[in-house]
Amino acid sequence: MGDGDHRRDLIGIGGSAGGLPALLELLDSFRPQEPASLFVVLHRAKEAGHLFEILRRRSPIDVIEPEDGTPIRHGCLHLAPPDAHMLIGDDHVHLRRGPKENNFRPAIDPLFRSLAVFGGSRATAVILSGYLDDGAAGSRAIARVGGGVIVQDPNDATSPNMPRAAISAVGEPETIASARAIGEALSGIVAQPAGPAHDAPQSVRVEMMIAGLEKASMTSEDRLGELSPYNCPDCNGVLWRIEDGPLSRFRCHTGHAYTQSALAERQDELLEQSMYDTLRSLREKARMMRDLAERDDINRKTYLQRATDADTDAANVEQLILTRGRRAS
Repeated sequence: MGDGDHRRDLIGIGGSAGGLPALLELLDSFRPQEPASLFVVLHRAKEAGHLFEILRRRSPIDVIEPEDGTPIRHGCLHLAPPDAHMLIGDDHVHLRRGPKENNFRPAIDPLFRSLAVFGGSRATAVILSGYLDDGAAGSRAIARVGGGVIVQDPNDATSPNMPRAAISAVGEPETIASARAIGEALSGIVAQPAGPAHDAPQSVRVEMMIAGLEKASMTSEDRLGELSPYNCPDCNGVLWRIEDGPLSRFRCHTGHAYTQSALAERQDELLEQSMYDTLRSLREKARMMRDLAERDDINRKTYLQRATDADTDAANVEQLILTRGRRAS
């Protein structure tokens, strides 16, 4: 999908918490001067099928949930379906159940990397409201090949973290504006000629291939960074630290990828889960010791003491869970 005399007609849009209202505002003011292809990734639950109908009613252009291999359509919004990364190739959309990135599938970064590789300077990244920082690395990839980056004003966003992360990643986005103003800006941008493009760095291509399952794992030859002291929270494999300009990211051999913030978030989730598992196990142990005490008069005292010890440990773990909850609120 070379640049040639093409326009800036490939628009990637990503959002998370607060992203849907922002996207609807953008679409309300989007009146493209020339046909364009929009590709949208919103973090959503597998069962959130109503999203397609909402967008279909509000979008000024056609909306589809593409299947793997669907030709890219001009004058159309391509919505990433649940539980699959959406990538573009030469004139086609690809859906892959590759490793989660930043704790999500679909994730924004894989789409944006594919736009950088196959769209070049035709591509524009748009980051809307969202928690944490998915899309920041992908925005940086698009900027590095001569594409544009547009970010919702953090003051206009329900969750400003994702816009702030994108601004930090690229330095100076083309536009920082309200969601409605972004729609107005895109209306004219899609008619602009694409500027000179640069080849996507090999590291961007490798990460795109991992998300697209073209590589089963990251080999030593594909090493993108240095070994870190951390393990992947999803597969327990070793994590490589990738220094990507101002971004510090992590990826394991099987392909799970995290920004530093996403990794910390996932670690917190697993820590909380392990604490609840510990609490359940201790309570079960206390019940078991009391059952044994009822059936064994000789060792009754020992079993009851073990039950008391398990109750004490469970109370300590429960207090720790409550303390962590108060800190988070």
